Amino acid sequence: MEFLVRKSATVAVASAVAAVLLTGCGGGDPGRPDGSSETTTPADDGPDGPTEPPTPPAPVPATPDPPAPGPSTTRPLTTAPFTPEPPPVSSALPAADIPEELKGEWDGDGDGAARLDKIVFTADGVAELHYNNGRVLTGPAVADGSSLTIHVQGGPITYAHWSIEEFDAGYGYTFENLLLDGVSYVRQISGG
Repeated sequence: MEFLVRKSATVAVASAVAAVLLTGCGGGDPGRPDGSSETTTPADDGPDGPTEPPTPPAPVPATPDPPAPGPSTTRPLTTAPFTPEPPPVSSALPAADIPEELKGEWDGDGDGAARLDKIVFTADGVAELHYNNGRVLTGPAVADGSSLTIHVQGGPITYAHWSIEEFDAGYGYTFENLLLDGVSYVRQISGG
């Protein structure tokens, strides 16, 4: 009987050594979740009786569900274009003050990005600047000697020198030429 116990112990030791070697070398049973080759069979029973089965691997925690959507903090998309509100009109704007000879409509050539198609000085001295891209700026005009400042949204536009010259084009046509820092604007005063 002692021979059987010794043989059984030898087989158990050999099995344990083989399991260690397989586990350490990346071996093992690919069908088992922990990759080990350890099984519980009567041949693996120790001298004191059967060994306990291996502890099953711990369950993998489930991935938590994403949080439920709460109230939206983003603004909904709109298809209407954004139109900024114009800045409030400041009461600090000066009163319009221009000589009578400036009042009226003056035609420009609209050439270049900063050129005007037309300048209109109304009876109350407000200037309307009609740009060649369709933009119109308005604001009070103030003449101070030979300089002219037009107070429009975005800041005042100042011309260091303005002057008006009359010229006869012949055939009964007379024009006036308004020069603003050397840029000419024309209006017809007689003829046709």
